[in-house]
Amino acid sequence: MIGRTIAAVPVNYALSSIATALLARHLPMRPSEASITATLLSYLIFAVLAMMIFAARSTRRMWLWLGSATVGLGLLLWLSIHFGGRL
Repeated sequence: MIGRTIAAVPVNYALSSIATALLARHLPMRPSEASITATLLSYLIFAVLAMMIFAARSTRRMWLWLGSATVGLGLLLWLSIHFGGRL
């Protein structure tokens, strides 16, 4: 249960932040509107991820999924920043 709680708060926050930054950079609207829309969607992303973390059958599989999603989205964000995405 402690592992899931750690995953549901700080790791979930990191993954939600990365996903929000990617959304803000790539939504097809003005940058200010994309930023606001991504921020509003971040609450949904965080809640859905928290529910998925506690609903997962295997803690090991949940950690593998969270780790790969965080690394994958982090790499996409880094590439977007490095090669000049929007904003």
